[in-house]
Amino acid sequence: MNYKHAYHAGNFADVVKHILLVQLLNQLGQKNKPFYVLDAYGGRGLYSLASEEARKTGEAKGGIQALMKADIEKAPAAVKEYVEGIKQARFTYDNKVYPGSPWWIAHHVEKNPDGGVRGEAFEAKASEYDALNYQLHKLPIGIHHRSSFEGIAAVIPPKEKRGLIFLDPPYEQEHKDFTRLINLLVASYNKWPQGTYALWFPIKNIEAVELFYKKLKRTEMRRQLVCELNIYPNDIAVGLNGTGMLIINPPWQFDNHAREILRFLQPVFKVADAPNLTPDSATNVRWLVGE
Repeated sequence: MNYKHAYHAGNFADVVKHILLVQLLNQLGQKNKPFYVLDAYGGRGLYSLASEEARKTGEAKGGIQALMKADIEKAPAAVKEYVEGIKQARFTYDNKVYPGSPWWIAHHVEKNPDGGVRGEAFEAKASEYDALNYQLHKLPIGIHHRSSFEGIAAVIPPKEKRGLIFLDPPYEQEHKDFTRLINLLVASYNKWPQGTYALWFPIKNIEAVELFYKKLKRTEMRRQLVCELNIYPNDIAVGLNGTGMLIINPPWQFDNHAREILRFLQPVFKVADAPNLTPDSATNVRWLVGE
């Protein structure tokens, strides 16, 4: 499968992923010490929800558009900050833009000019790299045309000694990609065990996800946290049942913040033909290994 994220930009999985990224960045920034952030799969940085691809799927309606219509008065702080970030991006560019994860990293650096944060993004596909470099070249983030499988090993451990490696792969061959990503995480962890690693993954084939978890448990990586939000039960065959994120070495109490975020978002993204899902049944934040 030739994956193209423009079809899925701004869907519920994108929104969950980026809010959790905002939470991670904020918690890493709470210590008055410099840190490094790498987006290992940068994509094109900015996406137009008016594009032919986005209009064809309409996935943003159940994601960012649903959240922007929701009452966020009692939302967790990261959700409110994310919404303000969307508004700023739309003011800066246009009201149909959806910012990808490199933009969120650059946005965090901009907001904390004295925070000692250094951000970088990798993109291996030439056309996506060209778009990423063109659209974000003025923002405080280094942009590199390189693969995560080669590049991560070259930049860790960073000089800052603290930091986050954020991975958002396309999953073009799901079973094979899960295995390759575990190998990448293990190699990175062995080189830099103090780092925080966040890996997004789709929940659509529950057997593949459960096998992924079993393989992770057999590694030597400690403190593995999983965050899941489903909009469809796992026994219903749809394109995407849910969204997940694996965090290795999450900041202290990130699990509690993530649980609060997902419980708030679940009713926002609830779909009409899956009425039995509740915040309790649709969200799950648990430790695979350690705590």
